[in-house]
Amino acid sequence: MTTLQILTPDQDLQCYFYQPSAVGALSATSPNGFTVSGSWRSQSDWVVIEWNRDNVFEHPVFRYLPDSDLSGLQLSYQEARTNCIPIDSALYPTVDWPYLRVWADPGTGEQLYRISLIGNATPVTGSYTPASAIFELQGAATGGDYIELAWDEEHYTYQLYGSDTLESAAAALANSINTFSPSMQASPNGTAITLTLTDSATGTNGNRIGVYGNAYSAPPNTPTERWQPVWQLLSGGVSPSTWQVNLDFSSISGLDENGATVPVPMNAVRKMRWTWAADLQAGNFLRSEFAVAVSNWAVNGSNRGYQVAGPGSWRVEDDDVSIGYTGQWTSVAGNYSGGSISYATLAGASVSYSYQAPQSHMLNLGTRRFPTAAQLSVQVDQNAPQVLNVALPGDDVLVRWDLGTMSGETQHTVTITHTGDAGSTFYFDFLEIAIPTTNLPTFVPDPQTTLATDWDTLNSQALAPERTAWQIQSLGFTGRANHYAGALWFYELTCAGQQYATGTIALSGATSFGDTTQISLGPTVFTHLNLIGDTPSSLAQAFALLIDEGATGVWAEANDGVLTITARIMGSAGNGLTLSVDVGGSTTLEAQTSGALAGGVDGDWLTDLTATPPINRAARDWSQSFFAALNGYGIEVTASFSMELGNGDSSAAAGIAQCYPDGSPTLVNTPALQTNFSPASLAYWQQVYLEMANVMSAAGVQPYLQFGEVQWWYFCPPTDPAAGNWTPIANGGMPFYDAYTTTTFQSQYGRPMHVFTDPSNDPTPYPQESAFLPGLIGQFTAEIMAFVRQTYANAQFEVLYPPDTNDAPLTSVINLPAQWSPADINCFKTENFTYTGDCDLDAAVTSIDLPMQLGFAPASSAHLVGIGNYMTPWAKECRIAEGLQLESVVLFALDQFCLIGYESPLSPWPGLGLFMGA
Repeated sequence: MTTLQILTPDQDLQCYFYQPSAVGALSATSPNGFTVSGSWRSQSDWVVIEWNRDNVFEHPVFRYLPDSDLSGLQLSYQEARTNCIPIDSALYPTVDWPYLRVWADPGTGEQLYRISLIGNATPVTGSYTPASAIFELQGAATGGDYIELAWDEEHYTYQLYGSDTLESAAAALANSINTFSPSMQASPNGTAITLTLTDSATGTNGNRIGVYGNAYSAPPNTPTERWQPVWQLLSGGVSPSTWQVNLDFSSISGLDENGATVPVPMNAVRKMRWTWAADLQAGNFLRSEFAVAVSNWAVNGSNRGYQVAGPGSWRVEDDDVSIGYTGQWTSVAGNYSGGSISYATLAGASVSYSYQAPQSHMLNLGTRRFPTAAQLSVQVDQNAPQVLNVALPGDDVLVRWDLGTMSGETQHTVTITHTGDAGSTFYFDFLEIAIPTTNLPTFVPDPQTTLATDWDTLNSQALAPERTAWQIQSLGFTGRANHYAGALWFYELTCAGQQYATGTIALSGATSFGDTTQISLGPTVFTHLNLIGDTPSSLAQAFALLIDEGATGVWAEANDGVLTITARIMGSAGNGLTLSVDVGGSTTLEAQTSGALAGGVDGDWLTDLTATPPINRAARDWSQSFFAALNGYGIEVTASFSMELGNGDSSAAAGIAQCYPDGSPTLVNTPALQTNFSPASLAYWQQVYLEMANVMSAAGVQPYLQFGEVQWWYFCPPTDPAAGNWTPIANGGMPFYDAYTTTTFQSQYGRPMHVFTDPSNDPTPYPQESAFLPGLIGQFTAEIMAFVRQTYANAQFEVLYPPDTNDAPLTSVINLPAQWSPADINCFKTENFTYTGDCDLDAAVTSIDLPMQLGFAPASSAHLVGIGNYMTPWAKECRIAEGLQLESVVLFALDQFCLIGYESPLSPWPGLGLFMGA
């Protein structure tokens, strides 16, 4: 890849999903297509694929310049969906799955447009088959009785003659249907009738249509006929499985915000989103995996090539001394260009910069767009001021705002002033003097150093895995990669304690033939004309079929005249929908309602410790594609897990939490639960590590797994750094006191375990605890390794150990088990974010050297360096580790390296911080 092109799946598409219940990710991306897959866990779940003009992910040297003109392009692709609402569904779109949404500016301010996908699609694989159902008339034929079949607003009745048989009655009813029904054909076969939708293009939509049957005899008689079954849904309806979508952006129409069909201004697009949603299930939602396979992706037309800031370009960061500030400004550090950003909240505050560039260039403002961003006035030289409406409802994103093309070899002065309302904020990140080019830079490979990926961050999770692997390789980092599977999104979830809201409508008495009965669910009204054979039971069933055919907010079931309505949305959000009945003036039909849906209870989203496989579909597919892409570049990779679970079950019943002496669980600021070393925890983590080994093997790479900080948590809660030590204010001490650990120690040594209050405690007087606590860690990791190696005998393992957080008398003993020796693990990796943040290179050197002190050869030793703070000597620390010839040096992480924009390759300059923009 030497150039970047608009709408290329492995270059400029991102994936987002409905949180917290859904999870989705891109995989198998290429210029020709992609897959988006994951897990649905509620009926409300959705996933989107987004193209965005404002690239916030790549390193500045690869970050394409904003280009909103798509009007010269034609996009075509094919897609096949699994467990998603079909593209031809007739359901009401509670989310915008029928559309390609486009945020574009027609010249009067940004608007949202919706382009119909089915309106631009044709089937390419499979064909339509209409849904059908078979009803059999059973019993005995009695003259004067009535038989009926009904669906939607249609109903067909036949009164038997004395000479009729079941066969002739069925044939007569079928004839009536064939004569009058606009939607159904009826084929009699003896006593059976096959109903088939006449419009085959209803496809799978027809499978939601319900039919019920009655038999009636004038009182006091009872009918001798009956239908088998009494009711059923049509089935067998099939729609095409693969669709061709053609979108001509040079001339395309869509719905505007008022619902009118208008041309979409594709020459001024900020972002576009494709949406897929969980397929409608028949009852309470059951977790399902989904996938959308997009193939034959092709983009034709003009103006497809991206440009980047090429040679001679530079950025002027917010902390540059050449920036002139007026007014009150505040600077904050973080994942911003150069590592910081400045902001002002008062009108009149401004920034100015004077410069001269050697050639014609773009001038870009780096700023933050969000709902309360300030209006800005931009003055360049003596040109008329520009007014920038930076506020962006519903979004929060760092962008580059094109201030215009400027001439070269000319002195320019730009002044940007806050002209917004009180309470609005102007964020100034940088000014970029960009000399556009389509050619991307190349870097000399560094076979020892790599960038870690973290699936808890959007720079990994949201991007195509092939895009992430390409960027690591293209930046020159070809050392053994370190992929942290994260603590927040890789596992499956279950919503413990959740209850759906329900309500009931009870019908009793007798129906009045010819009357109309109505049921209202909030503002939505369902109407049924009472048939001669209707009873309260059949009436309830008729309404259940009507509701389930088209309602997306609730589902219904009928039982002996009682209609139960259940919300599809989870928990308390389903409460409150009012229920009412209008019996049409009947004096014989009675109705009682529960008044409104109630009883919905919010649950807790917890890691599903019993899910098989334990890693969700999105994480599996993304990881497999990532590992395969790295392997294609000849880059080895290690997959890492810590002891943290963002949704871990902290209950005593689950038994997986590290606990403080008072029994409270260890919750860390990820936010996550720190799990323990009990059999319950071990059983879960064994399956997790094995499944990741399966994923790596499927990608064609040798399983290489890391125990990332698999130790006792390092602190008692809360820490008190200002006091110079660890001061337990609550919970009583260190996190060694879960039920399994305390009872096992009691059983083994015949006494309670000593209560350690903080890491500064001297463990020397407690030799049994000093052996027992690290022994649990060593046994835990040894059993995981043995478990994985039963399937993959060649699996490799490393540990990640932080000497800084273990730099205390207690933790230095209990967190370093004897089982972590060169004979047991393949590599010992250290990290020391605290030493780096304190600019303590002497301490960092001892950390880097620790594996060798433990007997590991340099070729079996590695070091991970935190790079989040540009003011620290992380680059020097990296060079020290490289100089000791360690097997690999890992920079944590990719997102900081790209967002801050550190220089690549790493400079040999010996100073503290290091940064160079595009």
